[in-house]
Amino acid sequence: MKRTVRFDSDGFEILMKEEVQVRVLWAAVVEVAAFKRDLFSIDEICLGFRLDGEESFWRTGEEDIGFREFHSEVEKRFPGIRTDWFHEVAVPAFKENWTSIWQRQGMGTPK
Repeated sequence: MKRTVRFDSDGFEILMKEEVQVRVLWAAVVEVAAFKRDLFSIDEICLGFRLDGEESFWRTGEEDIGFREFHSEVEKRFPGIRTDWFHEVAVPAFKENWTSIWQRQGMGTPK
């Protein structure tokens, strides 16, 4: 089932069947990660967003409608975000290759 990701100046939403599943404020993001999901015959490149006070990540992926534009917006929203991560995540195939590409200063990975 296709999901849609859309964004505005305050944050982004992930929708399924036009219903908002989550609304994330840019200001609440404390970490951005890039990784892959193994979808059996293909991999999906994803971005994950950890929010202040949470340990889990909200995921968007290249199969989501609007992801390409969203990915460009993410690079603008998070100063200092790594832009050299793609090959590190893409190779080798069918491995998650979890890579943190941005963290809010003073924030560590949750225990």
